[in-house]
Amino acid sequence: MTNLDALNTITGIANTLGKDVQNVWTDLHTDPRFILWSGSDSPLKHHYGKGKLAIHTAEVMKMGFASVATLELMLDPKEWFFASLFHDVGKMYDYSPVENTDYQEWTGTEHKRRIHHISRSAIYWSHAIAKYPTLNANYHDQVLHAILAHHGQREWGSPVAPKSRVAWLLHLCDGISARMDDCEKVDYLKLRDKK
Repeated sequence: MTNLDALNTITGIANTLGKDVQNVWTDLHTDPRFILWSGSDSPLKHHYGKGKLAIHTAEVMKMGFASVATLELMLDPKEWFFASLFHDVGKMYDYSPVENTDYQEWTGTEHKRRIHHISRSAIYWSHAIAKYPTLNANYHDQVLHAILAHHGQREWGSPVAPKSRVAWLLHLCDGISARMDDCEKVDYLKLRDKK
């Protein structure tokens, strides 16, 4: 999946969920950091590189919607959309591009060490949804819980464990996307080293 594919995927899903969801997506989509940002600070970690945060987000979102259909889950599609969209948005603060590399190289920031993307994602979500009183009333706490729980346990950075279908689905889809990208990196390194 390319970065453009990821953005088109998210836009397509937002367009099926109504104008209010489209507006929330447009607010995030117009933040150039979301479009350009890396999902990690090391080429050996998942979704490293220009635009990979958006790719990871789209992968998680698509997997969740596919799981809902496959398992016939009773899940609010807007709640899933928001949880998957905002779960890693705090990574825009955890990593910064290395100067003069055109967003091709990334480094961790002091923010990552002190605050971490889970906390920042929760803050970002709360600010983003506050502009929409009806959505805020209906989705704030459920999505906030999913964001805070998406690493699954305290040892992995989550202050709470998943306690809802959306939170569990987010935790699982996030892990699958991350680990499959890790496998791609291992396969690439093996091929590269054989040459």
